[in-house]
Amino acid sequence: MKKHSIGIIALFLSLLLSSCTYLKYASIQSEYARIQNSDPSQHNLKHMLERETFFVVGKTIDSSREYVDMPMVIAAYSDKFKRNERVDKMLLYGSGTHFGLNLPPGTFDLVVLADIDKDGYFTSREIIGNKRIDLNLEDNVQKIASKINIILNVTEKEFELEPIKVGQSLNIQRSFFYPSGALRSLEDPIFDTNVATLGMYDPASFLEYAPTMFYALEEDQSHKIPVVFVHGINDSPRRFKTIIANLDRDRYKPWFFYYPSGGDLDQLADLFYNIFISGKVILLDDMPLIVIAHSMGGLIVRKSLNNYEGLDKENKLKLFVSIASPLGGHPDAKSGVERGLIVLPAWRDLDPSSQFIQNLYSIPLPKFVKHHLFYAYRNSDTLKLGENSDGVVPLSSQLHPSAQQQSSKQRGFKSGHADILNDPKMIEVLMDTMAKVEGLFPNEHMTMLKHAGMNLQLDESYDPRTKYLISYSGQYIAKLINGTISPFHPHQEIFLQVIKGKRKATNFIEKDFYRLVKEYPEIFNLENTNE
Repeated sequence: MKKHSIGIIALFLSLLLSSCTYLKYASIQSEYARIQNSDPSQHNLKHMLERETFFVVGKTIDSSREYVDMPMVIAAYSDKFKRNERVDKMLLYGSGTHFGLNLPPGTFDLVVLADIDKDGYFTSREIIGNKRIDLNLEDNVQKIASKINIILNVTEKEFELEPIKVGQSLNIQRSFFYPSGALRSLEDPIFDTNVATLGMYDPASFLEYAPTMFYALEEDQSHKIPVVFVHGINDSPRRFKTIIANLDRDRYKPWFFYYPSGGDLDQLADLFYNIFISGKVILLDDMPLIVIAHSMGGLIVRKSLNNYEGLDKENKLKLFVSIASPLGGHPDAKSGVERGLIVLPAWRDLDPSSQFIQNLYSIPLPKFVKHHLFYAYRNSDTLKLGENSDGVVPLSSQLHPSAQQQSSKQRGFKSGHADILNDPKMIEVLMDTMAKVEGLFPNEHMTMLKHAGMNLQLDESYDPRTKYLISYSGQYIAKLINGTISPFHPHQEIFLQVIKGKRKATNFIEKDFYRLVKEYPEIFNLENTNE
């Protein structure tokens, strides 16, 4: 069977109603429907594109820190069609980080288990927490259930569950601050084309590989400005590889929103807001946020900004750069909806006449958000709206009048839709644009933090997060404590008051450093810790 151009298949949309990949997933959707008729289940139901599903985002609360270094799993069970049917699960390493589940409407028992006996299986006798939730459109209009916190060592009922194998999925880089599995390299198989394509045609299966949708290349370092990269349809974070290679990693930390790109754009926009903007999952305080979005990712981010409530706790997105985004929708989406054997929710929203596009600019951007609109074109001699494109998205859509009016600046590049992300000129302009965003830490402090690690061997009584903090910023903190540098932020002033005994310690960092100063006075009392 002859395939259409891979650029069009991968990036838009006609999608080509005769491509092998499309026909394969149309067949799979038909099979889901057949199975549901003969042997209904909640697990099968969530894979059907025409059915609603909910994103469930939460956190395990472990006040005793008993399970911080233990393999765990959170699983969702339903009795709707079968007794204790496991509908979704997410493997975790250690308590205290966020989890994500994808579930159809209904009532579910969320059960947390730990491999306490270290036999490689999670069993009913190893349940350490549970919570019942009800998912319905009346209570969850956005189809997102957030802040579902489960307190460990508190169980409300007993369950008889099939054992779950720990497997090899937990052989991943441990993170102190991010959800389990969030730390990945761009070469990780999770970002392969086949997984990205799964996200377009079978979002539920995609979410079994990438349940949290938040990914990072390195452990968190709080002085760096976070830059969130948002890919387009049938794509992955790997698309930004060239830009990442040009990023000043002493100043910026790259994060990724890796999402099922065939999904409902309203729901994905709400999820983006929930994870990166709301302050409920990631709290940045005064640190600014930068977002770089390619293609359809620009629509998701722009829609998410309509959710700003003006709350102090919300993270402040200071720079939003959309690159070759169909800001007015895509004309091919309508034909995909009208002629498709299966219809992706994203196609409905990309239709220029859809309610999603019509309402996209109804709420102006917050004043602190600067939107830089980067567009791509192939023919520099005939820049005529509606007659030119980047090979995929019409220029008239990239330069949608409302998007232009609300943007701070527009910049065009003679490049193709995907090629623009490797365009040296575009990358140069992007880096210059990002450099204008001022971080929380003064430049003098940022320079000190480039090589501020300290090799200090501490015993197990110290929190692992404290050890990590010392490993990359110990010398900087020592200079702050001994007065070589002055505090610039209220948080630092409070920290110093604790160290001097003028204020009671309230968190693990303050408690550990209060001890450290007493145990290692020779380090923290030096006028210059580099001596």
